[in-house]
Amino acid sequence: MELEVFTSGCRVGRRGRLIRVTRGGEVVCEVPVSKLSMVIVSGRVSVSSEAVRLLAENGVPVLFMCGWRPVALLHGFFMHGTVLTRREQIAAYRDWRGVHLAKGFVRGGLVNKAQLLRYFAASRGRSDGGVARVLEEAASEIFRVACEVDGVEGESVDEVRFEIMGLEAEGARLYYEALRLLLPEEAGFERRERRPPRDPVNACLSYGYSLLNAKCLAVVAACGLEPYAGFLHADRSGKPSLVLDLSEEFRQPVVDRTVVSLFSKGELRREDFSFKGGFVVLEKRGREVLLRALNERFRGEVRVDGGSAQLGSVISRQARMVARFLLGKAPKYEPFFFDWH
Repeated sequence: MELEVFTSGCRVGRRGRLIRVTRGGEVVCEVPVSKLSMVIVSGRVSVSSEAVRLLAENGVPVLFMCGWRPVALLHGFFMHGTVLTRREQIAAYRDWRGVHLAKGFVRGGLVNKAQLLRYFAASRGRSDGGVARVLEEAASEIFRVACEVDGVEGESVDEVRFEIMGLEAEGARLYYEALRLLLPEEAGFERRERRPPRDPVNACLSYGYSLLNAKCLAVVAACGLEPYAGFLHADRSGKPSLVLDLSEEFRQPVVDRTVVSLFSKGELRREDFSFKGGFVVLEKRGREVLLRALNERFRGEVRVDGGSAQLGSVISRQARMVARFLLGKAPKYEPFFFDWH
């Protein structure tokens, strides 16, 4: 389980083999360290050196957030011991493995865009057949684009990036045009805008993607991979390219599905946002509603490998699969495909 501590004034400490959270001298919760997979802290929260030691000895990373921007990840030294993984990761950038991974990340993202539209088409089929048909048509087009990704050939990522990013952009355009039909008009969503978000939906998507990226960062580091050495996303100082690569597969099943659902049910309202200088800020109540829904989604079960697993654990599974593929322990990388049936 993940322990999230966001309340100002909290202190994360230790009692024996327990991680204890206190506030004002009162115990908020105690969790056995053996039950923890990660601790996330944000705001004015302190962490004792004894707690850090216990967590590090048990391989539990601590992620420090500023708002929803990850600023530091603390984990034990032994996680740095996988030097062979990092050497293979860097080498793969210039051979067929990098192409294989870049195509896999894009294909996974595109298929999951189409799958989410089909999920909503099925739920809207009885109430609005016209919208359902448009969603189905857009999904079919995105599947077609995903198939084109398979046909891209090249010997290194640099040779194929422009082409596959073009296909990814085409699929994203089709997806967001269709997604607009699922949102109430008062939400004001026209297209995906990141910096800055100019409507409530984009503000929520950006917030959710930041949280998703933070979780991907923790699992990528835990697998001994270099977060800043990606394959699909180009190198740039301060840009965690591999984290962004991996998160492509999870944006729709985790964030987009949650955001559309909250707006459709009226759980996020206009008063949950402030409008300042042409961009939109998600206020405290809105953040709490969205955070609660996203965490429920991370804990939700999805179908994978003929069984079911928590969506949050599937992110770790995909990061491990990247490492196994780079080390030659797996013949190929299989993207995660969202199965809503």
